[in-house]
Amino acid sequence: MRTIFMSFLMLVCLAVPATSFSKEASLFDRIKLANANVSVVKAAFEQSSKLALFNDPLVVTGELVLQKPQNLRWEYTSPSASGFILNKNGGLQWCSTGKNCSVVRSELSPSLRVMANQMLLWVNIDEETLTEDFHIKITESKNPTILLQPKDEDMAKFIRSIAIELPESLRGVKNITVTEANNSVITLKFGKTLINPEIAPTTFKMP
Repeated sequence: MRTIFMSFLMLVCLAVPATSFSKEASLFDRIKLANANVSVVKAAFEQSSKLALFNDPLVVTGELVLQKPQNLRWEYTSPSASGFILNKNGGLQWCSTGKNCSVVRSELSPSLRVMANQMLLWVNIDEETLTEDFHIKITESKNPTILLQPKDEDMAKFIRSIAIELPESLRGVKNITVTEANNSVITLKFGKTLINPEIAPTTFKMP
């Protein structure tokens, strides 16, 4: 589980849509307009990892809560509990030890802090970040898709593409598909998205 968790964080931190082309900028302009009054987003997710060496996908589920501009809670709930929090005081992470359901808590490690901050940029849809790292293609439809392909040869050794499908409302993200260079595929499906829901005062504190 730790391997899947860390792998996902590394991959998803790359999925920051950004571009300077007029067609793509128009989509991002619409995204900004649709999210102008959004301060909190809460959504459930299912992460399916189809690894090249295994027949059956590995599936985990969880929930994210974003409170703009800097609070983020990313939590895996099944098959085991783990996650991290970013808040104004820094970052925290936790994981279940399993057998006795005890929880190990710690400050966010430096490497995870970098990845978590990048994830915050992603869920905020910061179009000005990582522009130079990707070739970007927009597919306009009812559910627009942003396809990112690494420009950097070293990154391309690990990541072939990242496809971000947006909901019709352009609020939040519907699906993300990460295709690795070895043909492993990680798919994230988001659902039960709530816009500006009431959240508990303890949401961005350690469980």
